[in-house]
Amino acid sequence: MSVGEKLWAEVPKLRKIWEELKSPDKEVLSKFSSPQEFIDWFKAYADPVLQFHYVIGHEWGATTDVEGVRSWLRQGVWNEWAAASDVARIVTEYRDYIDTEFMTMLAQQISDEGRHLYLRSKILKAFGGSMEGFQPIKEWVELFELPFVCAPKNMKYFQIRATSTLQVVELTSVYHHRGVHDTLPKNKRLMEGPYRSATLMLQESFREIEDDELFHWSIAERVWMKYAKDPEMRAEILDCAAEALRVSTEARVRRVELAERKAI
Repeated sequence: MSVGEKLWAEVPKLRKIWEELKSPDKEVLSKFSSPQEFIDWFKAYADPVLQFHYVIGHEWGATTDVEGVRSWLRQGVWNEWAAASDVARIVTEYRDYIDTEFMTMLAQQISDEGRHLYLRSKILKAFGGSMEGFQPIKEWVELFELPFVCAPKNMKYFQIRATSTLQVVELTSVYHHRGVHDTLPKNKRLMEGPYRSATLMLQESFREIEDDELFHWSIAERVWMKYAKDPEMRAEILDCAAEALRVSTEARVRRVELAERKAI
């Protein structure tokens, strides 16, 4: 059984989590004494999904080869461009719905994503790859369209709904990239071959990217701390956060599956 097949077999076990988050019990949303308590509850409830994102990265990093890395990175380069585009669109097209308190943080995220795009492109080149002929995986297209599908369903709460989509994806990325980082040194096909220096460059990049992703997730935490003070607001948050968990999980497993087949 391939790594992709093994990972897909685990996905159904997680569906209950995002389904329950999307349709939460009103009594549950009323029990929190503070936004911080709600945030802590969300992270604990979503933890099995977050840990699975670590497993996705760990399993891929342990088994991939040079061609698999090239394939995986091609999607990664596009993802950084798409993330920068998403945040830029939020602060321009939807600027009237964004709390000015968070504008500088979102501007910083755009800058970070641009730097990640440069890093990914540089590492892809070091592995002998390019973006020629690339077409993004449909699940990733869906993921980066999600903020503009979920958030506008209730424009009154656009800010918290958009943040609860894109920045929740950033939280899953923290776990995923830790998984790759932790296992790459054990991959002999990469570490003992002619692309050892490129592999070390890839591993080291995750340290920098993870710091940024933690900051991006903190934007959601700060928004939630300000607004998640009642059950109605918390339900709006979970409506989009649950979708972000679902689509990001499916997109990551598909990426591993296709990278394994060198089909990206």
